[in-house]
Amino acid sequence: MNQRSHHARRRGYTILELLASLTIFAVIWYSLAIAIRTGVRAERAVAEQGEANREMRRSVGSLTDELRWSNESTVTVATLADGNHSLTFMQPIQVGGNQDWGVYDKSLGDDEDEQNRPDWQIRYTVVSANVGNDTERRLVRQILDDDGDVQKQTVLATRLNDGVGAAPGFQATKSGDVWVLTLSTAAIEGTSEASSEVFHVRTRNDD
Repeated sequence: MNQRSHHARRRGYTILELLASLTIFAVIWYSLAIAIRTGVRAERAVAEQGEANREMRRSVGSLTDELRWSNESTVTVATLADGNHSLTFMQPIQVGGNQDWGVYDKSLGDDEDEQNRPDWQIRYTVVSANVGNDTERRLVRQILDDDGDVQKQTVLATRLNDGVGAAPGFQATKSGDVWVLTLSTAAIEGTSEASSEVFHVRTRNDD
């Protein structure tokens, strides 16, 4: 009788030990899965932030390259409803062997007459786009015809600040004879800091 009771108790202890081992294993597996998922998210966030920074530098680099060839008399800045700026200007172009002002862009056509458009303008501005359930602000480069209609638009940077509780995403201000261009993006989920780049540009002085 005592021997059977002893075996029953041993069987009971073995089941309890098995359940305890399974519980410990489940806890360890769950903790490991959480750690892996957190690490993957952090790595993805860092990669996305790096790409966003490169995108931002390319965007402002493109703008500075075009703006420095412009002339002060062709540059205008407008403030949008959300505090972002819209910057419009012309470039020096060749029309019939003579210099004029307008837009030169190879994407407008195959021959020189199509690529050089007098009285057209380039505009860098901020537009809103729906991304899932959120609204995202983007810096775009637009080519405007002589009626002011958009003929071509290219997205240059995404996730710009919306100007609510933070500096607007795109600002173009004048400091003496230098244009100060600021591009600011919101922090990507999983990172702690937003990004901001400031560039200084001098335009041409000739007419």
